[in-house]
Amino acid sequence: MTLLARYEDGDYRAEFDRLVIRGFWPAGVGGTGELRHLNVPLLAEHSFGGRAKGDVAAAGAGWLLGTAAPHAHVVLEAHDGPPPHDAAGWSDAMETPFLTSRAEIGLTHAIGDDFAGGLKLARPGLQRVRVLRRRISDGHRWLLQFWPVAGPPEVPRFASRVCPAVGEGRGDKRYGPLAMDVLSVALWSPGRHTRAGLAGRLLATPEQIREALRYLTRRGLLRVGGAVDGDPTSTIALVPLRPRPHDAGVPAVRWPTAG
Repeated sequence: MTLLARYEDGDYRAEFDRLVIRGFWPAGVGGTGELRHLNVPLLAEHSFGGRAKGDVAAAGAGWLLGTAAPHAHVVLEAHDGPPPHDAAGWSDAMETPFLTSRAEIGLTHAIGDDFAGGLKLARPGLQRVRVLRRRISDGHRWLLQFWPVAGPPEVPRFASRVCPAVGEGRGDKRYGPLAMDVLSVALWSPGRHTRAGLAGRLLATPEQIREALRYLTRRGLLRVGGAVDGDPTSTIALVPLRPRPHDAGVPAVRWPTAG
């Protein structure tokens, strides 16, 4: 496949530990065609971005947020199809869908909408993004590869992760990052899943997935149909819900949206 465009920023300064990439998706626009099964408004940045942070990245309608060191070296690439997968030398590797109604994205910041740099994509619409990250001496190095895809979105999937899926300590907050990864899967593919299947996609255990599901249901972000405590290969139904404002224990940060 062909590399169409490349943008590099060797001195990106992350605000609130967020790497921020924005495209554009008009507020209130829903899904049609290959997106008709999605509740696209729940993929808006204001619905997801102020919640607990995932360990690596998540994306939705017009935005991608990564969890970054204060200083980062960032490379964005636009391809016309899936580039060769080479995660050698990268600690974290994952892929996620991404929506943009314009064929240009921008590296920006949590506060303010001015693009630090732009990248022209192959075409607007549904994209797949490969996110690669590793530690360097003064922060993080990132490579994000975008290419257009057709058909229903393939849900997020991890190939490697350097940090354990669940943090240390006591209490359910240590399940927050994994819960956001589970929520990403549910947003992009609402409906029938198994805990074992989710565990394989997110490099976790079925028991950790069970606790992440409980985290999400307690905060009103997800409704689960079926026995969460049952056989991990049994089917459960995941229904994302509109988040309540100011959930107890969940950061209520408001992130500006593009457009």
